[in-house]
Amino acid sequence: MITPTHQIEHIGGIPYIFETLKELQIIRILNDVYSPHRNWVGLPIGETIAFWICYCLTENDHRMCPLEKWVTTKKNLLEKLIGSTFSPKCFTDDHLARILSLLHNNELWNRFESELNRSTLRIYGLTNENIVRLDMTTVNSNGIVNENGIIQFGNSKDDSSLPQIKIVLSVLDTLGLPLTVSVVPGNCADDPLYIPAMEQVKKSTGQSGLLFVGDCKMGAIATRLHSVLNDDHYLCPLSEVSHSTQEIHSAIKAHQESNLSFTQVSRTYYDGSDAIIAEGFEKKMSYSMEHEGKNITWEERLIYAKSFAHAKKFRLLFDEQVKAAFIEINSMNKRGKGRAIYRTIEEAKEKVTAILGDKRLTDVFDVEYIEHISETPKRKYGDKPARMERSTRIEVKPTINLPALLKAQELLGWRVYVTNKPENELSMQDVVLTYRDQYIIEHQFHRLKGKALSLAPMFIQRDDRIDGLVKFLTIVMRPLVIIEKKVRDSLKRRGQGLSGLFEYNPTKTVNNPRTERIIEFFKGIYLLVSFYGEQVFYTVTGINQKHREILSLMNVDMNAYTQLGSIQESVFKISER
Repeated sequence: MITPTHQIEHIGGIPYIFETLKELQIIRILNDVYSPHRNWVGLPIGETIAFWICYCLTENDHRMCPLEKWVTTKKNLLEKLIGSTFSPKCFTDDHLARILSLLHNNELWNRFESELNRSTLRIYGLTNENIVRLDMTTVNSNGIVNENGIIQFGNSKDDSSLPQIKIVLSVLDTLGLPLTVSVVPGNCADDPLYIPAMEQVKKSTGQSGLLFVGDCKMGAIATRLHSVLNDDHYLCPLSEVSHSTQEIHSAIKAHQESNLSFTQVSRTYYDGSDAIIAEGFEKKMSYSMEHEGKNITWEERLIYAKSFAHAKKFRLLFDEQVKAAFIEINSMNKRGKGRAIYRTIEEAKEKVTAILGDKRLTDVFDVEYIEHISETPKRKYGDKPARMERSTRIEVKPTINLPALLKAQELLGWRVYVTNKPENELSMQDVVLTYRDQYIIEHQFHRLKGKALSLAPMFIQRDDRIDGLVKFLTIVMRPLVIIEKKVRDSLKRRGQGLSGLFEYNPTKTVNNPRTERIIEFFKGIYLLVSFYGEQVFYTVTGINQKHREILSLMNVDMNAYTQLGSIQESVFKISER
């Protein structure tokens, strides 16, 4: 009697992730662009990177060292996906590090990025999308700072005590689909990075007439001129340097004195409800600048918008600042050890100006300065005759100028945006809502540095491999975005959300599920490999009706799993809690 033996491999969402990679043509384009060295041994680079991507998305880990062991535990599954056998030694950390060095080659990477972008835009019908978002982020490193390296100390929102690299990313609206990426030294300023990023996007996508959206650092006049010269458009807020608060207040005052009304801006939320979120106005102005001996003139629109949510937030902060300033000015009158005594009005005014100037509250307070003069009799002592000593002390009395306070509160929450896009193509409401969607690129940064891809903290030391790793992770981001798009589009077409994704709230219905949550939901699927002598039987277990529904929403054929073996269906139940 033959005693059967069994192997169990966890497969989860790997089959449909691999199908998505094939659909995006990532494997084919990688193999076409990166021709391996004649001494290259093992799987082609396309299949190697594809399995690495599957590991990253299912394990939330991009590290190279655990990949060989992971591949060993899923060898039957992975061989069935590519239709050939291979050795797990193809996935040693040395082998993968050489792949990162290959991705570092900018000439080959630009070719790969361009072919992949054009293929993706064509396959998913995104050629009419012309909004590109640009931004930068930093990632801390434990590497050694080298004078000519990319690991440098610089301004950081994360940990300024550690050196860092800087990543320049462009994504396509409304997906957040990564288009281009570059890695620069961590001490680079943001302003000069926008023009190279714009040029890289245009070369990679082959499109023109793009609308570039960025933060206030994109508002440098040289960057705006570059967009005009290349027949593109820009949208960004203006910084305090480019358009001061006083200029904003003057423009608002002029608009109010002209008896013109504000335009309201509304937004539609996921549940179908509408809400007025802002109000504002706009004005046009011509800008002229000399470039290469020619005078370039173009028209800009300045959109002044007041966000009600921001105004409310700033109102709370402003009131706290007023209260703190009032207390601090009154404390100047207190006496005690270590407290300063102000002998002249000029000294007191200098201190009050410093207090109010830091908080921009000069116009809100009226301060009265009272001079107290006291005479103290002194007895004769030694050679000093009896006398009257005179001393001066300044008392300050702050009062709040109520009309000025109300005026200052009314001006809170205003911001000015600049664009050269005509009003008939981008209304004032579109301007405000388009910039408000800047969270789209921030979400991709969160994926890159957070749990999904875990780039931070970074322990790789060599510059070429750091650059290659960042580029590799932007490839990993693409199936995340595309799967989300396909599921959300399908849910929108059928007019019904998706339930059952949350273990502890199975009745919860969502219209915009995240790919990470979908991958988590597929974790209960396994491949059972049974050996009966020379016969081998494959069985896929754990698939239920909800899995089939999600695969249908992703437009992934069930063959992605049936090709692995016979399906042993399980029952999906939603229990009330």
